[in-house]
Amino acid sequence: MNHPAAPPAHAVCENCSALLQGEFCHQCGQSIHNPVRHAGHAIEEVFESFWHLDGRLWRTLRDLLVPGRTALEYLAGHRQRYMPPLRLFVVMSLLAFFVGRLAIHLDEAPIPDLDVSSITGSQSVGEVERNRDRLLDELEAGRRKNGKVTPGVDPALIRKQVKIRAEAANRVDQLRAGKASATAAPRPGSVGTPPSVELLSMDNQAFDPEKNPVRIGWLPDFANRWLTRQAVHINENATRMEDRPDRWFQAFMTSLPSALFVLVPVFALMLKIAYLFKRRLYMEHLVVALYSHVFLLVALTLVFLLMALRGWAGSYAPWLSWVSTIAMVAVLTWMPLYLLLMQKRVYAQGWPLTVFKYSVIGYLYLMLLAAMAGLMFVVTLAKG
Repeated sequence: MNHPAAPPAHAVCENCSALLQGEFCHQCGQSIHNPVRHAGHAIEEVFESFWHLDGRLWRTLRDLLVPGRTALEYLAGHRQRYMPPLRLFVVMSLLAFFVGRLAIHLDEAPIPDLDVSSITGSQSVGEVERNRDRLLDELEAGRRKNGKVTPGVDPALIRKQVKIRAEAANRVDQLRAGKASATAAPRPGSVGTPPSVELLSMDNQAFDPEKNPVRIGWLPDFANRWLTRQAVHINENATRMEDRPDRWFQAFMTSLPSALFVLVPVFALMLKIAYLFKRRLYMEHLVVALYSHVFLLVALTLVFLLMALRGWAGSYAPWLSWVSTIAMVAVLTWMPLYLLLMQKRVYAQGWPLTVFKYSVIGYLYLMLLAAMAGLMFVVTLAKG
């Protein structure tokens, strides 16, 4: 882009007051163009920043396609041509899960309201069991009636199934105890909101922050009060998301970037321990861990986009839906193979030892990822 003429003689930098000899201060590097005073320069800087970032970004992503190339080049000192791995990881983690939240929606088929009066009015254990099974079958039939089935775990369906089974179990206990009245009062905590949603205390009573707050003996009172407040938030948020699997999914996707950010240094530590005799610095392993996760995030972004394309093409171009499905399976298959090849190329060990270390690290990391994702999901629910 064309810039205005050089600054007049004896012009000084607005930042450090050094004499200017060009369009940038030789002392602090600040440009002579003030975006506050000239909107044109502000727009020009935006486009310049974009294109400068674009060149490094695409060069990094291009070399990232070859397992291990970006990490090896960066560790060899060729850093100027690439985006810094930490910055790229942060950007891609936010972008990937933002795309996932936009692209994936769990459309829930209507589930009929529950009428458990047939269970509570049963006069024998056999009748309770027959009515229980009938209601469970009707629940599943109503869910499938319009041909849509929520993929994966369906919290709404599980909640209603738990309620039916809880009512049935409670009625069986009443009958066996000689309480044949259909209107007999249920035991506290056994009926109503099932334990899959409502928080339970240690004595199996429904969570009540006033009557039964969280108490952990070795924690101070202020910590227990804080935990009680978080439990209240979790209960309220879980209730608001009842029968809304899309909200559960959105909350889970929101928690994943935090889980990955915590686990990347842990992954680097695993690499450090596994390749201790390679005498590499921890920061070198961290670079490898960051670029590994960047590739995974790029691949996940592509998978999310393919899922969105498949959903759109299902009604308008069935052949495109098949193509996107095949491409998605190919990307998901390539992801673990890529990481194996990257580990082999970066650390240059034999295949048997590389496969063994890759398997151990991968297993441990997946366990940690599941635990951390669950913890961050709970933290997300605890936000008031």
